[in-house]
Amino acid sequence: MSTKKKAVYLISVVILITAAALVTLYVINSRTISASDYSKLSWTQSYQKLNEKMSREYAFTQWKSIDWKRIYDKYLPAVRAAQSKNSFEDYYIALRSYLNEIPDGHVRMNNIADIDNKYIGCGFGLTVGKLDDGKIIVTWVDESGPAYAAGIRAGDELTEWNGQVATKAVEDVSTVFTGNSATNENLQQKKLAYLVRAIDGTKVSLVVITPSGAQLSATLTAYDDNGLSLQKGYPNSVLSDKIRNMYLGNEDSNPVPESIVEEKILDGNIMYIKLWAELDADLRQTGKTESTFGLMQKAIADANQRKCTSMILDIRNNLGGLDSMTADILGLFYPQKTLYEYQKTYGTSHLESLYIRPAEQQFTGKIIALINLKCVSCGEGLAMGIKNLPNGKTMGYYGTSGSFGLAGDEVKMPGGITVEFPYGQSLDENRVVQLDSRNGIGGVSPSIRVPMTKQNALRAANGEDVELCEAVSLLTVK
Repeated sequence: MSTKKKAVYLISVVILITAAALVTLYVINSRTISASDYSKLSWTQSYQKLNEKMSREYAFTQWKSIDWKRIYDKYLPAVRAAQSKNSFEDYYIALRSYLNEIPDGHVRMNNIADIDNKYIGCGFGLTVGKLDDGKIIVTWVDESGPAYAAGIRAGDELTEWNGQVATKAVEDVSTVFTGNSATNENLQQKKLAYLVRAIDGTKVSLVVITPSGAQLSATLTAYDDNGLSLQKGYPNSVLSDKIRNMYLGNEDSNPVPESIVEEKILDGNIMYIKLWAELDADLRQTGKTESTFGLMQKAIADANQRKCTSMILDIRNNLGGLDSMTADILGLFYPQKTLYEYQKTYGTSHLESLYIRPAEQQFTGKIIALINLKCVSCGEGLAMGIKNLPNGKTMGYYGTSGSFGLAGDEVKMPGGITVEFPYGQSLDENRVVQLDSRNGIGGVSPSIRVPMTKQNALRAANGEDVELCEAVSLLTVK
């Protein structure tokens, strides 16, 4: 039985969401992972122990050229100062800053909303996005907010922010209060999202150029917008992320999905399958946990029965899950036995192999897998598998997360903080790390990249699913 990817992640989902009476997940782990507990140590001692453990056990130290001593030394003064002042807030920020140095989406610690919101809880009534031509534009403006009152409109080009050229201002944005970014692409999108987040009452000056060519200057003041600007940026403006937000403890007004697997027939007799994760779950509290693989089998059978010749597998915002299930799902598309991965874990030299094995019933038509930066872990494995098929392609504005390691190591820290990181690698047929980022590049890129034009950026901000429209259009071309 293969090691489970994102082991602690999924177990945490079980604990949190079951406690909230929302979902029950059933997972099996073939490796007992013992958590290290430093919660009763001082902040400086726990920080030292954490660094020792991660430098010893983190799976990608060499692959990503992580200099643990440099990072440790960089934030040790901040941890010591927090200890001296007995400031938990300062300790929390120092620890987040330390972990944020590691470009891996599987490296994380739990957020504390009361602290986060103090620094990024307010907005200015607008969102921004970067186009393929390098321009940064305003993609959405709250008609009841200060930006709209100042004359700023969606479609305006942002040229200056607080006295800096807009592109430089984006580069300088801190992403400490959001998740780690494994790729440059992911980091840039987070910086764009958090450029327009600030402490309540913060004033910023900005300059925009309107579509008519007029230059407009304004000074805006940050206000509590209930996180609205974050919801108006891609992908949140288009796609629900309800399950992930339940895990993270974030407020989300979207309904809980009906099922981990959702299917429907689109125009052109295209089978559309939305797959949220590679795990079993009872999202609607029916008392019965359906097999996700079984639901995928049913979707394939339905596609064949309806004589569908093409399929869209939507794995945007896919949470990941079980390696073994991912390989089984790919078996619904693969005509012959194929290596999925070798798994190399901390503390053993043994490589465990996992293969894709052809299922009894398969879909052999055209397949487009829709992907984005929130397609992580096993979701990325699925994207890789589809892209490698002669009849398969990936499509999206952006590639996947670039975080494909075997996650499961955890450390309990003072103040109720838990740190998680990957203890193992996924290797390809040449025993080389696959998909996990290196030097800012990683994950699965789109075979067909949907252009981020001004028109598409504005359509996405208004909630239009441009990627899905493009996939349908491509598959219906005669």
